Amino acid sequence: MSRVKLTILGGSALATPILFEVLGKKGAQAGYQVCLHGRDVERLELVYQVSKDIISKYPHLDIQLSYTTDLEKALESADYCLNQIRVGGLEGRAYDETFPRRFGIPGEETVGPGGFSNSLRGIPKILEIAKVMQKVCPQVVILNLTNPSSIIQYAIRRYTDLQVIGTCDSPVSLMELLAKLLGKAQGELQFSISGMHHFSWITSILDSKDHERIPEVLERLEEIPKVGVDPELVRVIGAIPGPYLKYYFHPDRILAETEGRIIRAHQLMTLSDQMLEAYRQWKPGDPTDMLNQRGAVWYEKIVAPTLLALVEKQNQELVLSVDNQDSLPFLPADAIVELPVTIQDGKINKARPATLSPYLQALISQNCVYEMLTAQAIAEKDRQKALQALMANLMVKSFNQARGILDEVWPIKQGNAFQVMELPKSKEDRYGFKVPSVHYGNSLLESYLPQEEDFILITMQELWEKVKDRFTHPPHAVAFIQNLDWYQLEALEGSLPQTSLIVGLGGGVAQDAAKFLAWKRHLPVDLFVSITSVDASVTKSIAVRAGGHVTYIGYIVPRNVYLDYALIQSAPPRLNRSGVGDILCAHVALWDWRFAHEQIGEAYDPDAVAQMRHWIDQVVKNAEQIREVTPLGIETIMRAFEGISIVCRRFGSSRPQEASDHTFAYNAEFQTRRSFLHGELVALGSWVMANLQANEPEFLEDVYQRCGILWQPADIGLSREEFIKILSTLNWYQSNFGRRYSILNKIQITEAFIQKIVARLNF
Repeated sequence: MSRVKLTILGGSALATPILFEVLGKKGAQAGYQVCLHGRDVERLELVYQVSKDIISKYPHLDIQLSYTTDLEKALESADYCLNQIRVGGLEGRAYDETFPRRFGIPGEETVGPGGFSNSLRGIPKILEIAKVMQKVCPQVVILNLTNPSSIIQYAIRRYTDLQVIGTCDSPVSLMELLAKLLGKAQGELQFSISGMHHFSWITSILDSKDHERIPEVLERLEEIPKVGVDPELVRVIGAIPGPYLKYYFHPDRILAETEGRIIRAHQLMTLSDQMLEAYRQWKPGDPTDMLNQRGAVWYEKIVAPTLLALVEKQNQELVLSVDNQDSLPFLPADAIVELPVTIQDGKINKARPATLSPYLQALISQNCVYEMLTAQAIAEKDRQKALQALMANLMVKSFNQARGILDEVWPIKQGNAFQVMELPKSKEDRYGFKVPSVHYGNSLLESYLPQEEDFILITMQELWEKVKDRFTHPPHAVAFIQNLDWYQLEALEGSLPQTSLIVGLGGGVAQDAAKFLAWKRHLPVDLFVSITSVDASVTKSIAVRAGGHVTYIGYIVPRNVYLDYALIQSAPPRLNRSGVGDILCAHVALWDWRFAHEQIGEAYDPDAVAQMRHWIDQVVKNAEQIREVTPLGIETIMRAFEGISIVCRRFGSSRPQEASDHTFAYNAEFQTRRSFLHGELVALGSWVMANLQANEPEFLEDVYQRCGILWQPADIGLSREEFIKILSTLNWYQSNFGRRYSILNKIQITEAFIQKIVARLNF
């Protein structure tokens, strides 16, 4: 019996061996001849050796494996081809993720200007490869993973006779998520999903009794992680958007959330280097844990199921990108659409389309125009058509934007430049590593004389009444802030008069609100700290609330931070002591960091760890001063906040400071829909997680007592029932909304653990 030949283009990708592990676990029965193709001989050899070792662990798996850098040899007589090449590498992706920001548009490798740029690199190369396919394997079926997937797929279909199927794990992940929300297995529900790659919508979910479950999902949108579109808007539309639709509906928020952050491409570069080194150290028979670092779920969720359904005639319905034909009658027949299709006897049957509202039809139609024009413009080297394509892109808002983007990325000469341009530097590098000027002393309000002629003060009304007579140079407007809801902050910004300076006076809410307003208006911000409860005054990010969750956005470093001893000491001591919770949480976060390094190979910085431990030691050393809110106690907390902020900025994230401790706090706010004194809530979370880690919870208890911080549920306002709910949902919250890998990814919180913890707390 002849073997089925599968060629993997981009076969040197370090995650490739996962495919063979998945085929082994799924019990693949056919005989396969698999050829890995790539340009890097060393990486090909390494991937080949690891893949061969994995194949040997599944006795039933009949795969003959080879590798080559010769494209014709790799493709000769291929029955199937998995296309996973990345033209331009991760450097190209980094460019796609950064240059659109200069035009006020988020950068992403599949949508918007970033997707257009990616297509410019990808389509010419893919069409070159397609010519070879037409010569040596004209009957090949291509499974496409190369992004932007549907644009690449359309180019192949329009300019060749080759068969192409688009595979993407995003629809599968979304369906799994919604099934879990409804307490069902995915196979128990029928999802109606329609659209295009990274532009699809779920419009119906039927259970086994043909009951429509979409209304329930719409009611529970706040429980769904990473959809990214405002729940109110989703309810208005009446359909569940795929995860990439957030780029179209909330580009301003995506810009805010990503400003000053490490882009995904740079994270993947670091990860790739780590994986490559692990490959080099690997020997046959060794564990292959390094494969888990990439999170390449697409092999299991869609690539292997599609391949097995086609080759081994495993009849099933899958969501794939295919030729439209007449599935969506409002689109051209040759458009590429993403729909549920049934594979029977190794062949794809007609897709099962959904009923779409006129609004969704209009959106999908315009996106279709953009994708088709993009592929045509690039293949035909037609600049005018390229300009039309960008004008049709839903993320591009004006002709000037479209023209500027095209001037940036379009090749000046034929044959020149479908290349990567120089990457913009990070904001840290561009402006230097700025830190606030921090001032300690007395009578700082009275002596405050900013160089600007006018400023707006952001504060709380009660605090303003208390201190307004102390300002020698009063503000020309005062705004009172109650919370950090993103919509309310945007409304406040729009209602305030013009000014030259924003000044914040208060605790974390006033400080973050002032930073938000200054960031939106590109103004300097000075902050007066009234309580040492949080580190907002010395960090570069802004903590806002969106959909019931904390979201860190923006990039702004306060110009000056003032700590007036008398002002701070006039506040209830409890508020000032609570700040130690946001420092001592590092005791738990550092444990989680080491755990993540050991479990998934996450980057670990011993120097950062040592610096964090120094600030913990300073709190321990001056605990009694903190309790008494002396100048030394105030300075201990604030200098720790400063130092920790610098550590996190240099590392590139808050990983050294936050992990399962903050996950507890965020889940507490989400489950109760209430706000708490942040440091106290984090202190409780740190103690709970230290118990789960078996990480000296008694150390935390001792320092808490010496510092005088309140942390027991009875003190911070949590009932026994609320606390139990927080703990019982903590693993769920981590898996859906967690920002850092932690012990919660590995250890399930049991009823026995909950009862043990409850017995040791006061309610």
